[in-house]
Amino acid sequence: MVERPDLICIGCGRPPADITEYIVSGREENMTPDEFVWAEEGTLNPVNGHFACTRCYISMGMPSTQRGWRAP
Repeated sequence: MVERPDLICIGCGRPPADITEYIVSGREENMTPDEFVWAEEGTLNPVNGHFACTRCYISMGMPSTQRGWRAP
């Protein structure tokens, strides 16, 4: 099994388990907050585990590219 990096929002520094949107969404999908981010978070950088929660993504000005935006 390949080990995944720890997940962290690059804006607020919190893991998914501390962010309400991932707690609620994960529960609705019968997943942990981390599983939900791995499966559904469009800003996730799978190499380093960085992502932007909705509040932080909006605060960053909702960055975008032709291929989608991933957290650095």
